[in-house]
Amino acid sequence: MIKKIFIIFFTIITISSISFAQKKIIIFETDYSNNYNSYAVKDIIIKNLFVNSDFHIIPYMPYKKNNYKEIKSKIKELTLNNNADLSITYDLFKYKKGLVLNYVIFDREKPNEWKEKNIYSKEENFFESINKVLEDIYSYSKKNDNLITKDEYVSLIGYYSQIVNNIENNNDENKKKIYEMFFNFYKDNMYFNMDYLQYLTEKGNKNSLNDMNIIVENMEKSLDKNNHYYLSALGDLYYSKYKINVENEDIDISIENYIKAINAKNYNYIYYKKLANAYILKNDYDNASKSYNEAIKIYDKDTALIKDAVYLLKKDMNQNGNLVIEYLKKIIDINKNDDEALEELAGIYENLGDKYNAQIYYTKLLEAVNYNLYIINNEKPNPVLYDKYIKKRNEITKKLDKLKI
Repeated sequence: MIKKIFIIFFTIITISSISFAQKKIIIFETDYSNNYNSYAVKDIIIKNLFVNSDFHIIPYMPYKKNNYKEIKSKIKELTLNNNADLSITYDLFKYKKGLVLNYVIFDREKPNEWKEKNIYSKEENFFESINKVLEDIYSYSKKNDNLITKDEYVSLIGYYSQIVNNIENNNDENKKKIYEMFFNFYKDNMYFNMDYLQYLTEKGNKNSLNDMNIIVENMEKSLDKNNHYYLSALGDLYYSKYKINVENEDIDISIENYIKAINAKNYNYIYYKKLANAYILKNDYDNASKSYNEAIKIYDKDTALIKDAVYLLKKDMNQNGNLVIEYLKKIIDINKNDDEALEELAGIYENLGDKYNAQIYYTKLLEAVNYNLYIINNEKPNPVLYDKYIKKRNEITKKLDKLKI
């Protein structure tokens, strides 16, 4: 009897520990308006939680800029809508010779007990304010000792200033210059290197491998070898090596490390996306499709990810046709004016001989094209895009006329 009670007790503890460890957290991005310190709050907190905690971080991609008061007034509703357990929003303003950081932590289990604080610090010690926020967040989960050091924060001040001041001019060449400049000084800064490694993986070439090796070696010094992010970084390194040298062993090692990263943090959809890309390089489209599907199960709001999956699944419409249609509808649910997804879906129905649905989605496409023309005319004057959408509007009108016959 005692043994049975112990087993039941242990099972309850285990289940509650798992659910507690994997709490879903969302950090609502507020408008930082050229305030690089405000940008630093979000960036450092998310990266610290991602690398060191078991929190499941839910991405937040608003269609319009938000402010602290607006989010705070709707924090319960926004938390529930995003299926989060915890949510954080913050605000920052200058006061005398320092900064005041306001923040709210909302726990859906205790909706009437918000944790709301304001912390004052001098700008050079602002990392202490960020650490206090992190300590409060970690109080809802396991205690974490890997907080921000002064050296880490100070070396990032210039980087964040450059990033925020160049948001409007955020092209690849500008990014490349910023990353290369700061890497010359701060090769061992984990938080900076997380951005640089991502850039090198996406845009890198043969000359990038040396920097990637240095980044991964530095991460090995500061992270446990079984840490999911370190394993993912190894995957990135060997993925890039394969793209340059085309050695089969490299892509196999990349896949192996991405799988290990997934096993260590299996609710991070980005790792499944990386795994899918690695399988594509290996021409293993079946496993690539499975990886994309797993990524979308975890997070189905990333339209770029869903479009990548659609592109691959379309290779076999006989087998994947229904899933392609489902994914295209997901994209349209996220953004009703996504003309690429609307045109793709309308064309599929047209090819299937389903005139009814083809007309529906070509009509929606026409509305989206008119919307995009409105944006071009009123917010982003662009004669090339204007001509493109005028041409597309004429083509859609002709299609609709034929479908009515």
